[in-house]
Amino acid sequence: MSAPLSIKTEQAFAVCVEGLGKTFAGKVRALDGVDVTVSAGELVALVGQNGSGKSTLLKILFGIIAADEGAARVLGYDPRSDQAVVRAQTGFAGQQASLDPEMTGRETLRLFYALRGLPHRDRRRRLAELVEDYGLASFYHRRVESYSGGQRQRLHLALSTLHRPRLLLLDEPTASLDPEGRRAFWHRLVGWREAGRTIVVATHDLPDVAAYCDRLLLLKEGRLLATESPAALIAAYGRARLVITLVEAPAQPDALRRDLGALAGVGGVVLEDRTVTLWRARHPEHGEPALDLLTTQGIAFSGYQRQEPDLASAYFHLTGHPWVTPSQPASRRSQGRRS
Repeated sequence: MSAPLSIKTEQAFAVCVEGLGKTFAGKVRALDGVDVTVSAGELVALVGQNGSGKSTLLKILFGIIAADEGAARVLGYDPRSDQAVVRAQTGFAGQQASLDPEMTGRETLRLFYALRGLPHRDRRRRLAELVEDYGLASFYHRRVESYSGGQRQRLHLALSTLHRPRLLLLDEPTASLDPEGRRAFWHRLVGWREAGRTIVVATHDLPDVAAYCDRLLLLKEGRLLATESPAALIAAYGRARLVITLVEAPAQPDALRRDLGALAGVGGVVLEDRTVTLWRARHPEHGEPALDLLTTQGIAFSGYQRQEPDLASAYFHLTGHPWVTPSQPASRRSQGRRS
């Protein structure tokens, strides 16, 4: 049963959620007492593991499904009882693009434009804008069945913004995009924000979240863990990492893990095959005791890399999951016994 929100609350935010709960199949708790507010003009990221509740929250906000508990307001309206009003002012792009494979992109754009009931006199100009904005010109005359995943996604996003919505709800929109397409997409989001739109985007692109988003909402198992800016989370929870590549797997990994963990300032050690990752609040100003320890014990390493605190380290610190940097070329090469 949805509870009413205060008039003050409804007027203050583009999105307001209080005590939201949702359970599937009588036992899967997708959302558990979530309180969320998003101000008009904010670019906010929803982050969390698969199954953390991101998609469920977005579907509730767009009125696709109803919450079991709590209340939600989108642009001041109930997304279920005022569904037509909400959808007229909101764009939604889910993970699956429901596109007719037999239609061309051009036909699809024209159809959705008509279904939206938008002015016929503006159709040519508006569709030309979308073709330009989303880079559709090279393929939108072809049938959708011939599109790549990234091309389908670009058309899907164009359809979601066809009516110039005030609010955008996007569920992992960059999943099928190549690096160039992903960069162009995030720049587009910034442009939308500067034009006054509010954007809530579920994503795993943590570097892009840190670079472009005003705030992130971190979900874990249906609960909200954090609602801070990326910079604030990095400052509070980010951890520096030293990643060392060994020449060969250590003969006594438990002993090595214990010895490295006893070094001053080290808050955690992860050892996987030939990769050692040390977690700490900050790197030492002078020298590198971990490398000295390896050299003293006769353990050879081919390189190492220092990484400053970032959003990924803050994310995994908060969610309680260790994170090991994939093997990369070392930023510094060792010498003598260290190589």
